[in-house]
Amino acid sequence: MPFKAALLASFLVLPSGTWAQLARNAVYRTDFNSSFKFSDSQIQAARLDSALTTSLENNINFDRSQLAFGGSREDDFYTLPPLSNETSPLQPGQVLKVQAFTDQTAYSTPPNTALSRIIYTTTNFNGTVIPASAFILWPYTPRQFGSPLHSAHSNRGKSDVAKKAPVVVWAHGTSGFFAPQNPSSHRALWYDDSAPFPLAEAGYAVFAPDFAGLGIGNSWDGSEIPHQYHASPATAHDSLYGLRAALAAFPEKLSRDFVAMGHSQGGGVAWGIAEVLAEEKDEFADLLPGYKGAIAASPTTDVFGTPERSFIVAVVGQGLHSIFSSFDLSQWLTPLGVARVKLARDLELGVGPMIELLLSGEDILRSDWTETWFADAFSKLGNAGHKDFKGPLLVLQGTEDSYVPYSITTKTVEDSWRRHPDHDLEYVVSQGVGHVPDLRATKSIWLRWIDDRLAGKPLEKRGSVRTDLESLLPIEQYLSYDNTFQAWGGLPQYQYQVPLAV
Repeated sequence: MPFKAALLASFLVLPSGTWAQLARNAVYRTDFNSSFKFSDSQIQAARLDSALTTSLENNINFDRSQLAFGGSREDDFYTLPPLSNETSPLQPGQVLKVQAFTDQTAYSTPPNTALSRIIYTTTNFNGTVIPASAFILWPYTPRQFGSPLHSAHSNRGKSDVAKKAPVVVWAHGTSGFFAPQNPSSHRALWYDDSAPFPLAEAGYAVFAPDFAGLGIGNSWDGSEIPHQYHASPATAHDSLYGLRAALAAFPEKLSRDFVAMGHSQGGGVAWGIAEVLAEEKDEFADLLPGYKGAIAASPTTDVFGTPERSFIVAVVGQGLHSIFSSFDLSQWLTPLGVARVKLARDLELGVGPMIELLLSGEDILRSDWTETWFADAFSKLGNAGHKDFKGPLLVLQGTEDSYVPYSITTKTVEDSWRRHPDHDLEYVVSQGVGHVPDLRATKSIWLRWIDDRLAGKPLEKRGSVRTDLESLLPIEQYLSYDNTFQAWGGLPQYQYQVPLAV
């Protein structure tokens, strides 16, 4: 049936009275868009030519238009509650604020999912207790194991309704480096159909930390909370302390059984969660019984091994002073690089504008940056992989990944096999697949893996295992990148743009 005919047919079968309930169409609103323009002094300080200036302004305005309710700098939810005698001294994993019902009209989340947000305490890399934010994407019906979907009619289904939802701790990939780039403020929660949406639709409660420094940018005394980018142990703590807080906030709705999963930066975080649980058994004794395994997709295990080294060095370096107080960005970057990072920090740019700003024009990286003590020290401290881990662990990697090279992940996996031959680590390699698309190429595999772990099924493949995936059709026939976009329909009067949403 042609699309228009099918669409008409779908409207013709609407229940009686629905037509009268539909809001009148309205011209799509644009007042939520940003109207940012660089000042002359900003253009001169960062040495932006006219083409780069125009392109960056367009990129920044688009980026800011994706923030629900104006983002964390404008949304009152991210205002910290005052400290009191009851909350001081603070311990990591405490609940500070709960928004049980988050208005989704500014989000592009799927129908029949619900959203909550919390603010809780975690620790930074150096152990200081700081606030952080997170979201929970709720399923309509919790995934159940070992019992029918519906209970007996004599019980009116109440036992099923009361069942708790099993949890997937979702660790996001690089969303940005400053407070406004937190996924809980992004209209599509940053990863949309790549992971959090299908997880919720499969019946899992998706608990997702924003990572410290994203969302909550300042502590109670006004001091900055830097996002310690690619410091995997710190973001692993964000995830575990956040889960502890979420369980305390929703004890009747969340199961204590969980799987950790992440991609890219978050893939390193998921691997880091497995390492932290192996190393800090006493600290997380309350969570360990519910842990069923971790999935590290396209994981960052060599921070500076990316082909776009200048960019990674700059964005790691901009927050490194919070770990090594004697570090100065000029030790790694040229004067132009320092100037452009300053501009990015002043404007709190997102990842898209940051890439364009830092990779345009001459090289911003000093040739002797690797000779500093900080480069090797951060790699040893921040990289996931090579340490003992609490399994089972599933690692996903595409061979055509341009951000996290296949060769680096393979090296880390093989080193882990060699160091821990008694551990369960399966390495799934997708031939011809790129960075984020690998999540979609392997979706049936990781959904089934999560299902099996939470159902208590034994692993099909034990020990050190490699699985290679080939495309059904010639790889050249497949779309190699993601060209979809979550359309925000907003209030009902704008939903004529997404006609199948009602």
